[in-house]
Amino acid sequence: MTKKKPLGEDDDVSPSIVDSSEGSDSEESNEEPYDSDADENYNDNEPIDSGDEGSDEGSDAGFEDQGSDSDEDSDQEEESASDSYSETELKIEPTLTPPPPPSFKNSGSVRSAVHERELEKVFDSAAVGHNQSLLHVDDLSSDDEEGNNTIGRVPLHWYDEYDHIGYDVKGEKVMKGTVGDGEGESGVFDELQDSLSKLNDPNKRFTIYDSLNAKEVTLTPREIEVIRRIQAGAYAHPEHEGNPDYVDYFSSEKEISGINSGRPEPKRNFQGSKIEALMVRRLLKRLKDGKIDMDYLTGKKKDMNPKKEEKDDPFLMWKGGEEDELLYRKGPTHIAAAKAKPPSTAESYNPPEEYIPNAEELEAWDKLDVEDRPYGLVVPKKFKNLRSVGAYQHSLRERFERCLDLYLAPREMKRRLNIDPESLVPQLPKPQDLKPYPSIKCVEFNTPGKPKIRDVTVSGDGQYMCSAAEDGYVRLWEIHTGRLMKSWNIGEMAGENGETATVSSVEWNPVSGRNLILACSGSSVFVLGSGTGGEEDCETTSVLAETCVGKVKGGVVMSEKVQKVVKWNVLKVEERGVSKFSTISGPLVHIKLNTKTTLSSWHSKGDYFVTVSPSAGAAAVLIHQLTKGTTQQPFGKTKGAIGDAKFHPTKPFLFVATQQYVKIYHLLKQTMVKKLLPNCKHLTSISIHSSGDHVICGTLDRKLIWFDLDLSAKPYKTLRYHTKAIRAASFHKSHPLMASCSDDGDVHVFHARVYDDLMRNPLIVPVKILKGHEVVGRLGGLGLVWCRRLPWLITCGADGRIVLWQDL
Repeated sequence: MTKKKPLGEDDDVSPSIVDSSEGSDSEESNEEPYDSDADENYNDNEPIDSGDEGSDEGSDAGFEDQGSDSDEDSDQEEESASDSYSETELKIEPTLTPPPPPSFKNSGSVRSAVHERELEKVFDSAAVGHNQSLLHVDDLSSDDEEGNNTIGRVPLHWYDEYDHIGYDVKGEKVMKGTVGDGEGESGVFDELQDSLSKLNDPNKRFTIYDSLNAKEVTLTPREIEVIRRIQAGAYAHPEHEGNPDYVDYFSSEKEISGINSGRPEPKRNFQGSKIEALMVRRLLKRLKDGKIDMDYLTGKKKDMNPKKEEKDDPFLMWKGGEEDELLYRKGPTHIAAAKAKPPSTAESYNPPEEYIPNAEELEAWDKLDVEDRPYGLVVPKKFKNLRSVGAYQHSLRERFERCLDLYLAPREMKRRLNIDPESLVPQLPKPQDLKPYPSIKCVEFNTPGKPKIRDVTVSGDGQYMCSAAEDGYVRLWEIHTGRLMKSWNIGEMAGENGETATVSSVEWNPVSGRNLILACSGSSVFVLGSGTGGEEDCETTSVLAETCVGKVKGGVVMSEKVQKVVKWNVLKVEERGVSKFSTISGPLVHIKLNTKTTLSSWHSKGDYFVTVSPSAGAAAVLIHQLTKGTTQQPFGKTKGAIGDAKFHPTKPFLFVATQQYVKIYHLLKQTMVKKLLPNCKHLTSISIHSSGDHVICGTLDRKLIWFDLDLSAKPYKTLRYHTKAIRAASFHKSHPLMASCSDDGDVHVFHARVYDDLMRNPLIVPVKILKGHEVVGRLGGLGLVWCRRLPWLITCGADGRIVLWQDL
């Protein structure tokens, strides 16, 4: 007795469809029932009459191959067949078809004709409704099936020599089953019992043995149907349509509508192609130049390039032993030695008189090294003729040094880049395209006595200008006429021991309508009323001054630390102003400090101002409030001498410049936000852009440094155009301009445009050099200021001049 084989290896399973209602008439169903007994009793040796094929036409009525075209009659038969399937109850009677002999594959055999009819039944589209009742999409998936034995995906032939088939999740052996092994008496008995059960139970033939789970599994009608379709070469799922009807979504017929009807032909249909004309012109040009000929145009010749004939030169088929392999090694590239210099005129036997040295020159040459002498070892001499020339005494030495150079001096191939230097320079716009900017000196203000002018400032309306001189005077000028309007000698008030102090800084209140001026002289800071402006401006200035005076007279409580270094005093004002509406003119408030004050600067709102005293230690930077008459000391200690301090235009930041750093402090949080690194020796001045994101610094080592606060703490640009120390640098408030003045007496004007787009870098272009100051005592330009609304620049210097530059 043989071992049981799994179903589907050699047996051909072909279940048939049988009507459950046996007593029904043949008229109720258009299809004959499939005779499974006839298939079982089929004899391969029994001849089959070819006329049987014609007799089966009744059973195959309504069926056709997949993909073939059907006529109207076949369609009606298919509809009737599908209706009969839906009305009657169907069941599957699987039949076991014996394997076909080798002659079955021949097209002319009788067996092949039977198989073709079976295939027609499988591919028949009328049976889709019946097969659809047997199969479902979920039945074709075995993902949810779980085996009893969890031994993993291990080949079972690994355990042929053992009594088990693996280990489960608990590590215990899974023993082999006893069904279907065919060994021993029990196995023979089981096989015999299976054969007998197949005779009694028709479904027993579809029972297979699952060796993995050690159990018998009976195939369901659905699974048998899938196996039958796969063996027949059809799609496993009956619902799948291999060749669906093509749906022409976009019709090829042109729809005629009112929009497209009556439209004339375009002009391009009646003109020649421009591309073809261009190709013809190119071919004619190449034909005239001789690059092509008519044979190439007519196609007789495919290539105009002459074919290279292969040279049949003799060569060695193998290397000989006499060849040196060192010759074929790849060594370093050979570099030719530098040629010796050709003899000069000094080495001639009859040189000109100017080449012959005298006794003094010979002594001087003897003291020099050979490399430093004009002609090296050669001493020019004059001979009558060439026969009189003796042997050269340094010939052996020069040859020896030449050999040393060739032997010891390494040779290197240096590639020189052939680059135009102008191409490396960034392309900047022309200065003529960047106007307006100051270019011409229009007004020169003559200061009495011509003292050194330390600083200048301009009123908000651009009509008046105020200067700080070294003689202790603060002078008020009218810009358009150059007329001196007022002078205040605050140097005597700030001086000590009868000396007059120098006015080092002066600045106008930035708020329009507040005609107040800050001035620093010695160790004092003065608040002056300019006495200018209209009626409303004078009223605003008077209210602000009266508020400040009232607070100071009433006595404001300040900390003991601040009271030790600051003292507020009110001055009597009995002076008449320039404007008829003005009631206040001259010094109003006197703030006395312990040490010398060099600079003062307003806040953008016009109430707070900061003063700088470099030698005051912790009190080097003080913040004052005018409306309350109070002073604050923001720092408990300072590192390094402080030279300048400015407020941020929009944020509560304070910029403090030491000799080598610029520190940014947050006044509300009382923390340092950023520390800028100018990389210089000594800072002289700083200026903040109106946007607050850019800072420029002037230094004593001739550098103008630009910082982009959003970019980095290191300089964005470093400009070195001045020849001496830079004393002042400033941004324009409303125009893209920047200027710097230096001890060389020149004032450099730059176009400095800052873009709102953060992806674009600022544009810095030097546009003009203004020469209007002389150098006096190694000092040139000392200060500058921009007019707030116009591109005008006012500069001052050590020569006592104040110059107005305009854009004419």
